[in-house]
Amino acid sequence: DNVKRFLNTRSEFLEDTGYTILKATTPEEARQVLEEGRVQLAILDIRLVDDTDAEDVSGLTLAKEPAFRPIPKIILTGFPKYVVVREALGPVADGLPPAVAFLAKEEGPEALINTIESAFAEHVRINRDLVIRWGSSGELTPHHLASLMIGEEDRAYLDARAGELEDLLRRQFYDYEQILLSRILTKRGERAVLAVIAHPSEGPERQFALSCGDRVQVIQEDERHRILVPVMEGEGGTALVGSSETIHFAAAAYRLRGCDLGEASTFSEFYGRKPTDVVLKALENLFRRTLQPWYERRHKEREKRVGLLCQAWLGLDQAYLAQGQLDELAGDICRAALATGIRDLDLEPHKLTFRSSSGDSHNYPSPAACLYQACTDLSAPELYGLCHGSLDGESVVVSEEGQTWLVDFAGTGFAPLIQDFVTLEAGIKFGVLRGAGLSERHELEQRLLGMAHLEDDVDVKGLSPEVEKALLAIATIRGRAAEVVGREPEPYLLGVLLQAAKHLLGYSPEIRYTREEMTTFAHGLLCVSMVGRRLLAWKDPGQQLPTQATSALRVDEANRQVWVEGRPVEMTPQGYRLLKYLYDRANQLCQRSDIARDVFDMDYEGLHPSERKDAERHTINSAIRRLRVDIEPNPSRPKYIKTVRGMGYKLVLGSISPEGDS
Repeated sequence: DNVKRFLNTRSEFLEDTGYTILKATTPEEARQVLEEGRVQLAILDIRLVDDTDAEDVSGLTLAKEPAFRPIPKIILTGFPKYVVVREALGPVADGLPPAVAFLAKEEGPEALINTIESAFAEHVRINRDLVIRWGSSGELTPHHLASLMIGEEDRAYLDARAGELEDLLRRQFYDYEQILLSRILTKRGERAVLAVIAHPSEGPERQFALSCGDRVQVIQEDERHRILVPVMEGEGGTALVGSSETIHFAAAAYRLRGCDLGEASTFSEFYGRKPTDVVLKALENLFRRTLQPWYERRHKEREKRVGLLCQAWLGLDQAYLAQGQLDELAGDICRAALATGIRDLDLEPHKLTFRSSSGDSHNYPSPAACLYQACTDLSAPELYGLCHGSLDGESVVVSEEGQTWLVDFAGTGFAPLIQDFVTLEAGIKFGVLRGAGLSERHELEQRLLGMAHLEDDVDVKGLSPEVEKALLAIATIRGRAAEVVGREPEPYLLGVLLQAAKHLLGYSPEIRYTREEMTTFAHGLLCVSMVGRRLLAWKDPGQQLPTQATSALRVDEANRQVWVEGRPVEMTPQGYRLLKYLYDRANQLCQRSDIARDVFDMDYEGLHPSERKDAERHTINSAIRRLRVDIEPNPSRPKYIKTVRGMGYKLVLGSISPEGDS
């Protein structure tokens, strides 16, 4: 309320009644309180700006903001109008109306108390008697869970969010006497999926997979499940049984039909402790029972370009990839791998060399070159349909007998049907496969690439038990993929390449990884390069090119061809002319005025010096910027074209001369 006297007297009365009050006198203060505090019910004056303005409905405007929709609101005013009441209390398509009650100030504090009590009983619906067990030993505290979902270090804000998370659970399980948050099944960004055992006042316990966390993300997941997920009766089906919201959080409870969550485990846990034959049975159940209804509505989508597929799967755009970020990332990974004792990889500008434990060397295209070319030269998969979207070792729950259930539907949607298969394959390679060195992982990729068709048998002779298990599991996944998308491997292998690249993009140079973690990143580099060589029919350019073309930059004037670190670069006539000018004067300063005259034929006759300077700046700056995009591995940090401030530019080639190849 903007009238402080009224605000303070009513607040004191409500505090004496037992409520905790957070006060605000302006819309801005109210938003801050709602966003940062732990609010279960809001009481808003309809005029929060000017009591004398009959058109001031700022309180109602605040009540209608989508961010605050989950909070029940009582509109309190001394100036009631029928049209305002109707707008505040009118029905809405989904969720609460802007206000659950409308009360005139002159009705007094007792009427306010009665309205508040009714709002709590009918709309807030927080079960204050619910016994919440935060893990079997109290390890899943409200603060721990809240910090997983918001990552906030401010103690006061975290306290409020921990309380809000508790409110969410007391709303979600309003009709129960006790719940046990038995464990976290999976953690996804600002969401977590919890195994919950709930006890009603009468009858047996009930079990749920509870997705909770960021409100927007959970609501979207809820909608995807309701709209897209096929109804599956009996074991293996997942039913949405209820959802709740607060301002920051939301929860959606799923019942896994036929699943005992006390005995079941995630696929990652299951894979690690079960023998190979039981793991293969679980994979068969996953694709032939649980996911079979998902894939029945498949169709062809011929207009989809591979660049758009890369953008969707990697969360990047073409420009980012073209700037050489993966080249830089690959170098960081190789250096970090070497620091942890992994000495099997050697990355050169144009190729990746792997040396096996037996001493053999294998040359593959650079990971960046593979991804660049795959994103432009290959064809996107044609067969699309409904996919889970995030199928990995944490999004599948498995019983001891190998029956499977899905959790986490945030990625569900229409996509290439290979997506679920290649995502789970990547989950095995880079997630659940443990204890295998890089040589063993290289052998795994070689045997997978030896499959002429997706349903082919694989040779497991001579493999360690861990790698044999992974190879048979992936072969099973590919066999089920052949039933859905066809037996030809090329579209599938494109998906394998993209999933390996996605794993690499999760690497952070600021983190010090364990040797086992670095092995999975090194495996990702190998996977991109090995699959890329198969798909792109690569030949080692280092066998034909001069050293300068593979290790730095070279202009082949006879063929009008530019090479940068083993990669051919297509250039416009103007870009080529500018580069050739700088190249012929490598390691020398090229004055801006000379570039303007000799490259761009700029005529300064009749121009004022300031006009001449502006013309140079516009033309030359734009041309240099475009040239850097063409040739620099990372245009934001130029390696070759250096700016000499206030004077011009220099093409830096180190000790390599334009005329020489050594």
